[in-house]
Amino acid sequence: MKKTLLLIGLLLFSTIGFAQTFEGTIIDEESRTVISYAVVSIDGAKIQATTDLDGKFSISDELPRGEQVVIVTKEGYEDHYFLIDVDPDKKVVVENIGLEMTKDEIKRRKKLRKAQEKEEEQRLKDEEDRLKEARKNREKEEKRLAKELKKAKKRGGSIEVDYEDAVIDSEPRETDPIVDEPIETSDVEEISPIQIKYGAILGKTPEEITNIQLYTFIDDWMGTPYKMGGANTDGIDCSSFAQRLFTGVYGMYIERTAQKQRDSKYTDEFSGKQYLKEGDLLFFGESEYEISHVGIYLGNNYFVNATSRRGSTGVSGVKISNLAENYWSKKFISAGRRHVKDN
Repeated sequence: MKKTLLLIGLLLFSTIGFAQTFEGTIIDEESRTVISYAVVSIDGAKIQATTDLDGKFSISDELPRGEQVVIVTKEGYEDHYFLIDVDPDKKVVVENIGLEMTKDEIKRRKKLRKAQEKEEEQRLKDEEDRLKEARKNREKEEKRLAKELKKAKKRGGSIEVDYEDAVIDSEPRETDPIVDEPIETSDVEEISPIQIKYGAILGKTPEEITNIQLYTFIDDWMGTPYKMGGANTDGIDCSSFAQRLFTGVYGMYIERTAQKQRDSKYTDEFSGKQYLKEGDLLFFGESEYEISHVGIYLGNNYFVNATSRRGSTGVSGVKISNLAENYWSKKFISAGRRHVKDN
């Protein structure tokens, strides 16, 4: 009788369970990004956990011994089932369990993405129109200023001009002759701090830094943190930075993602690095079929980009990188030169 009771007790112990740790990570099967708030449960047992913001879960309850069926559920995804073998002497760890989206969720996200892209495109077009209007107004003001300067030179007097808080003053001297024709001004242009700074960074003379608007834009954004999906000074990703640069500097709209920027019919793609010019787009990735990063070429192998890579500088974000570095050289796929859309 005692032997029978002992045998029944052992059998019950083997099926009831024991303290054990079961942990892992849940990800999206297609994008390979982590999934938060997915529910992980053991079939037939009142044991479950929810994934955190990093897609991780951990169960430290008493788990049934032996082979168990695990169920992972998440709204918008197909339920996923897999087996684990619970052993009292081993920690159960599963990595990157992938969930597939339902067809309805795929449709919903595509619709939402299109709406967001349309909204972003309209916003950038509005911004582009405002920039064009600002340039026109500035050109008009510059012409007006030039005329006023000529008149001042003729009179030998002085003039104050309300132009971006600039005051131009020409004091007459008793020995200065007053002539009918305007006096020619010197063609020598003053070197700006921006030209000196970026000439030194790129290994160029200050005089070779001619697109002041480009380098002023870069200087304003330099050091901005990298943030996937970001689009402002709190954090920005590579394609959004490229998009903002082209809008702000060249007055040209380009697409939101690196892949679409490369695939655009307005991008003339080429692979020869010897043909690179300032303002060309640089495309990077693991293969030619999947572009994951974009930068803007500046010259002498240097390019500006928003990157999560710290590299030798130890910092990420908006910075100037070197295409000759082994990391970038291996990931370089092609370059692209944008051309203006046909009206």
